[in-house]
Amino acid sequence: MIVGDEERFEEFHIYPTHGLLNDPNGLVYFKDQYHVFYQWNPWGTDHKYKVWGHVVSDDLVNWHRLPEALVPSLPEDQSGIYSGSTIVVDDQLYAFYTGNVRNEAGESIASYQMGAVSTDGVHFTKLGKLFDQPAGFTRHVRDPKIFKQNETYFLLLGAQRLDLTGDIIIYSSPDLHHWDFRGSLIDDQLAEVRGYMIECPDIAFMDGQAVLMFSPQGLTAKAGTLENIHNTGYVIGEFDAQRAKFAVQSSFEELDHGFEFYASQTVSHAGRTLLWGWSGMMPEAREQTLPTIADGWAHVLSLPREVSLQAKQLLQKPVAELGPFKRVEATEITGVGLWELEDTTWQLKLSATMYIERTGDQLTMRRRQWESQQWEERKITGALAMVQLVIDQDIVEVFAGDGQFVMTARYF
Repeated sequence: MIVGDEERFEEFHIYPTHGLLNDPNGLVYFKDQYHVFYQWNPWGTDHKYKVWGHVVSDDLVNWHRLPEALVPSLPEDQSGIYSGSTIVVDDQLYAFYTGNVRNEAGESIASYQMGAVSTDGVHFTKLGKLFDQPAGFTRHVRDPKIFKQNETYFLLLGAQRLDLTGDIIIYSSPDLHHWDFRGSLIDDQLAEVRGYMIECPDIAFMDGQAVLMFSPQGLTAKAGTLENIHNTGYVIGEFDAQRAKFAVQSSFEELDHGFEFYASQTVSHAGRTLLWGWSGMMPEAREQTLPTIADGWAHVLSLPREVSLQAKQLLQKPVAELGPFKRVEATEITGVGLWELEDTTWQLKLSATMYIERTGDQLTMRRRQWESQQWEERKITGALAMVQLVIDQDIVEVFAGDGQFVMTARYF
């Protein structure tokens, strides 16, 4: 929960007091606290302006708001502080983000990769532009993800090539100040899931393997997959630090099979890896008519999920800190709470426009879209085992198959 808000919009999820929230940014454990930064437009419920909002927690459950961490102040970030990441070096917190520039008509015309540093995790000193825009790419280069391997710092960036296809590019540095362009991280791999743009690349290392996560745009929906406007997924492989290349060893898998999940980012601390996403990527007409806009705010972050590898599959579970789930019959679910269903056949009505039902090894979400009044479905099929539901005021996250399946959706 958010501690201290006069009006609490959600019980479990991070949300803005006003304005529009989107991507989680800069996830880190620093100075004995978890820090979650996020994209935030405090001036409106659109995407015309962005700062880094900031909350901290001692326990992943109770969150406290802090002042805006990064705001536009330089020519290169005058129109917005876009997505990025952080890293702790010598007891200082370094932040890397994309600065956005718009023209007088409000059109985005340039982007720059920027740096900042903080001694307390709250107040940042900007370091300016890191490097010039790389050749061979459009202005759509963004979302730096910083990590360290073998005494070298690496920066991943989502990018669009001049042929209007997506890519993930990589830079390296010995000191966070001098950067060398190393080209494409994935070369000619993953051609079928590049789309016209790749956003929010991330890499996590677990059990001796590397998990590459990213959010491609412009993929064609297939039966039961890639059904949302944009999607987020992962591949498993090996990262070669000397060559700055990633060797893909698995197929692309979606992280979430519900209606709203995008732009995931991870943080590793105390032997585990946690993941957040933005529960708000949706078509423009749906976003513009989001019911919460009447109250002056839009979107939430997903719950923190603990992720692990089993064979070649990423498992996602709600963090244990949330508390115990109550095992019940579907008819006993009364609303907001942590619920666990053992039965293999049930139907749950969350609202007049949102149903979740299980029939054997199939789980179905049915929602009437608020902008069109059309019913849509999302389904998962497999060994579902116990089903856990985190039900909040207007968002539900469903975990099944001991972490194999996750579905997230807003509902009203």
